[in-house]
Amino acid sequence: MAPLLLIVGGLLGLLFWSREGACTEGETIESALQLSLTQFDADGTLYAACQKLHAAQELAAFYRNRGYAPAWLEGSRSSPWAKELVRFLQEEAPNHGLNPEDYHLACLSALLSTLDTAQQAQRPVSPCLLAHLDLVLSDAFLILFSHLSSGRVNPSALDPQWIAHAHQADLLAGLEEFLSHRDLLRTLRHFAPPDEDYWRLVAAVPAQRKIAAFEDPWPTVPEAPSLRPGQKDPRVSTIRRQLYLLGDYRTQPTKSSDIYDAELVKAVRRFQERHGLGADGVVGKKTAEALNVSPRDRLLQMLANLERRRWLPRSWGDRYLVVNTADYSLTAYEHGTSVLKMRVIVGGSANSTPVFSEVMRYVELNPYWNVPKSIAADELLPKIRKDPSFLERHHYELLAASGDRIARADPARIDWRGVRPENFPGRIRQLPGPWNALGRIKFVLPNRFSVYLHDTPERHLFQRPHRALSHGCIRLEKPLDLALFVLQDDPRWTRESLEKRIASGKHHMIPLLKPCTVHLLYITAWVSEDGTVHFRQDIYDRDKLLVRALKLERLALQATSTGRDPHPGG
Repeated sequence: MAPLLLIVGGLLGLLFWSREGACTEGETIESALQLSLTQFDADGTLYAACQKLHAAQELAAFYRNRGYAPAWLEGSRSSPWAKELVRFLQEEAPNHGLNPEDYHLACLSALLSTLDTAQQAQRPVSPCLLAHLDLVLSDAFLILFSHLSSGRVNPSALDPQWIAHAHQADLLAGLEEFLSHRDLLRTLRHFAPPDEDYWRLVAAVPAQRKIAAFEDPWPTVPEAPSLRPGQKDPRVSTIRRQLYLLGDYRTQPTKSSDIYDAELVKAVRRFQERHGLGADGVVGKKTAEALNVSPRDRLLQMLANLERRRWLPRSWGDRYLVVNTADYSLTAYEHGTSVLKMRVIVGGSANSTPVFSEVMRYVELNPYWNVPKSIAADELLPKIRKDPSFLERHHYELLAASGDRIARADPARIDWRGVRPENFPGRIRQLPGPWNALGRIKFVLPNRFSVYLHDTPERHLFQRPHRALSHGCIRLEKPLDLALFVLQDDPRWTRESLEKRIASGKHHMIPLLKPCTVHLLYITAWVSEDGTVHFRQDIYDRDKLLVRALKLERLALQATSTGRDPHPGG
């Protein structure tokens, strides 16, 4: 395939494609299309205008079904809807985190320029050129809307802990519908994620790109002790400048004072709220780190999250839960309306919470905790060696095989000094009770990761702004409220009856009468309904992985700044 630069520079005077045997003079556009769609290479690839066509098999079926009539032409001229697609690729695709060159933009621009020049000079246009323009436009459409529909990359190939069910769109039917109504926005809304969370984030990208282009390098706050309201500090002017550019400090900075005054404290708190930090107005280590993330990196974060939203289900169900691990939050929805929200604790960096969707099957009251082998060997075994009574004092029991049965074993009869992970004598479980690591309620959704939602006796941890503290499961701030939500169809279970059964101390399982799907997500950037842009820390480094896979750096500053202060707001 010829280099792309040769296409851009050489097509101006080229009125037909010269690939040997692919196209000849004197043909009609229809015959040129039919012939071009038979010229597969030995490896099954198909080219048009020196571009490899990604959807070759689909294109062959599409044109065959329409009798090889062109889709993007009006006679020997390019159609308005062809130019609209090219305009979208050039101007708007980057706001979706999509690289226009993945959709033949340079080639299409050169082909259209060649066609326009020939028409202005009143020279005849080769049917070959018209056929190849049509093919490249159709290929660009199919690939573009495939990416908008289900994403550019397979998340499971990037991260084995990320399970997504790709949306299967009928691209050829979509192309036929578009050619009927010729409304590109309507087609965008049909294929791209329908939820307004996606479109609000797309709309916020241009403003973020202007901020990123305006101040380079980004001013940074040097590491120092926490800055508190009323203090005098040379860092104040830098923080004020940062927050003005980001839109949290609402008026043009004119002060030269180094006093951390009330107006700046208000701006810091607004910034902290947008970034999931404790909104106390104190510029500590975490706040300074968030301030020092450049707008360019935040832009990359936004583009990565647009791709994540393309991986999400298109149908959420009538009743469902959304856990955003990056936000440490759970929201319960009924018919699309939020009815319950709470803080959660998620997996730490070494035990990251996976991403998947699964149906909750039942609720356990006063659950046992079957300690995973890794925790038993790595965390409990050293404590048992030091103190053989550790298991009993913390309400654990040791279970071991006895013939065909599993029975309790006596820890005192085991020489724990010789126990290693590979010869661990049985398994450990913790008895129900207020001491149990799962608390009093467990919500079970069968999955290959053995992840579930549960209560916890460590209630004080919910006061921390950063709550990546578990071994991967989701600890709940309001487990009883969640139980009432998922069991609302069963009249036996009220707050009083649940509390009474819990107080009995007996293990009890309750199947759900109506399914409730749980969606475990990882969203680190979004725009709320009031237009405020929110960011969260990339606690598992998943943003970095996705930015590299999508090669987003080249898109970060694709649109140029006006060179003036962006005066951002919100």
